[in-house]
Amino acid sequence: MKRDTTLSEVIGDGGASFEGRPVLTCRDLRASHGDEVLFEGLNFEVMGGEIVALIVESEWCARLVPRIAIGVETPDEGEVELLGTTFSDLNERQRLALRHMVGYLFHNSGLIHNLTVWYNVALPALYHSRFTDVQGVTDHVEPLIDRCHLREFCHIRPAELDEASRKRVALARAWVMLPPLLILEDPLMDIDSQSGSELLDLAFGATPPEWIDRDPRPEAPGVLITSQGLHEGLFKYVDRLIIIDQGRVVFNENPREFDRRGMIHPTDILEQKEAS
Repeated sequence: MKRDTTLSEVIGDGGASFEGRPVLTCRDLRASHGDEVLFEGLNFEVMGGEIVALIVESEWCARLVPRIAIGVETPDEGEVELLGTTFSDLNERQRLALRHMVGYLFHNSGLIHNLTVWYNVALPALYHSRFTDVQGVTDHVEPLIDRCHLREFCHIRPAELDEASRKRVALARAWVMLPPLLILEDPLMDIDSQSGSELLDLAFGATPPEWIDRDPRPEAPGVLITSQGLHEGLFKYVDRLIIIDQGRVVFNENPREFDRRGMIHPTDILEQKEAS
């Protein structure tokens, strides 16, 4: 990368080039925690422009699948293809470069607490432009700050915010490089139902009129969301719902294929579908 690299030279195109193509493919994944098999025979793809929600049984699993997806963790069996590249073909430096093309929201936000909100959002862009294109980064970050309703928090540190606000900061940071793949690791954890719905609406809802033609969100990224529960808000946005029960996939379809009223346990979905 050139010494005077500009932000426009390193950011992606919002995922548009991957629309309709696989951005993440997981084949025959198996993983365990101690003596417990978390999942096995896990196969799924995330296409560019598609939102996939993976409903899992444990906090450990909700974190493990995304980290396997970006090559930070290794499954007991199976392989992962990220943005057309198989991890087994790469050395660690190449894996790191590939991870930089993924927007990642950690379950606990993963913010740097000695930086202000503004710098937390801007840091990936500053880093990848080698801190030489401050004006370009500023012009790119400012709309994200406003889009995520963070203007009043710009100059304070994350520890002063509630968890729902920290997740909005983390979402803006995950968007800043316009990634073709966005991973949300258990994003509804530690926030109430209303805040969870608001976060999902911010991430995936229709563009408000005042943002038409200038929405700073990535265009048509593939999205993988993991969740420990079947949050009502997920039904509104996801294109495909994958449910793991007792280590096995029991549902892998469009969530609008069934009537969700009165369903408490994931297996109820499968039983009702088979009975219909």
